[in-house]
Amino acid sequence: MDDLNIPPFFICPISLQMMKDPVTLSTGMTYDRESIDLWLFTYKRNACPITKQPLTDFSLTPNTTLLRLIQSWCNDNSSKIISMVERTTPTFDISIFCKLLDEVREPKSQISLIKSLRKIRSVIEESDGNRSYPKEAGVVSLMASLITDADPQEMWHLGDSLETTEEAMNVLFALKPSPESLKKVTEETKGKIVDSLSWVMQRGSYHARIHASLLLKSIFKEVEDKYKTGLKPEIFDSIVEILKDQNSSRAKKAALVILMEVIRMGRNMTRAVEAGVVAVIVELLAEMNERQSCEIMLRVLEVMCMRAEGRTALAAHPASVAVVSTKILRVSQVANERAVNVLLQLCRFCAEGGVVKEMIEVGGAAMVVLVVQAQCSRKAKEMAKEILGLHLRTWSKSICFPAHLLP
Repeated sequence: MDDLNIPPFFICPISLQMMKDPVTLSTGMTYDRESIDLWLFTYKRNACPITKQPLTDFSLTPNTTLLRLIQSWCNDNSSKIISMVERTTPTFDISIFCKLLDEVREPKSQISLIKSLRKIRSVIEESDGNRSYPKEAGVVSLMASLITDADPQEMWHLGDSLETTEEAMNVLFALKPSPESLKKVTEETKGKIVDSLSWVMQRGSYHARIHASLLLKSIFKEVEDKYKTGLKPEIFDSIVEILKDQNSSRAKKAALVILMEVIRMGRNMTRAVEAGVVAVIVELLAEMNERQSCEIMLRVLEVMCMRAEGRTALAAHPASVAVVSTKILRVSQVANERAVNVLLQLCRFCAEGGVVKEMIEVGGAAMVVLVVQAQCSRKAKEMAKEILGLHLRTWSKSICFPAHLLP
């Protein structure tokens, strides 16, 4: 808008740009809200930028008259304006937000706390720009403390307590905290936030369960291994519940990523097996054709096959070999490698359990031969050849094995 003759009183004295949301300080000077917010609350200045007068009142009063003049001028010059000024006035006000935080820190009642949390979340969600100050003000740590303060058994019996935890978690999710800040709050709560989010993921409302799973996914991608070991069985129960849910693909993917991050740690594999993770993944994989989800599920099964309890649980499922075999040559090269590796682990260690016979009956053996013949990766071919080296002599004697596929 350099070619336009912009009225000088439309220009913010700080940014030297035309104001989008003019607000007036107690000194009578007007600035664009974004610029004066940075001046006062990010850079911690306590004087008016123009008059240099010390401020005791930091409230910002919307200058609606000036805003209407700016909007009218923009309408009259719309054909010449490259960047249109936003027509809606941001509602974020630092002073009001601080009052809400005070109400959360010292609530008059559980109900008032819940209402304040909802208002905070509403303010944050109005605009991406509304997340900056809350993060600076320590809202991430405050919400984490609220989430971990309530005892799970207490939440189960007291509806308000559960609702408070959910609302605090919803605020935390709305803030879109950085990986570093999530790692920090996990350390500050000594890992307790993991237990609390796991409980919400299992027992919370629909949206709360989704938010909890997405937050846990981000946490486990950042924290040290000590926070991934010794997880309580409830987290694996909650993962199973999420995976069974037919409505939320985002939460399912998050639950699968959580499994990938933690399943190799400590007794997590045993607890996952006991919770029924293998069965639910096999059943979900049978219905799934989307590439990324299939690859993640096959990776989880691949990791589980590295331990005896995982292989035993997978071999015991009546559809496991058939389902894994159907993903070969139908999803991606990555899926090919992972599916063939799963079959290789079963053929190596579970051959006496009927896996070799089942490979013939469900077409798994034929798919392994096709991997050797098709344009697959070198890694997939090598694993397929190893499977054939183990059992081809047995399979070639079966009337169910397609003779034309023999190498």
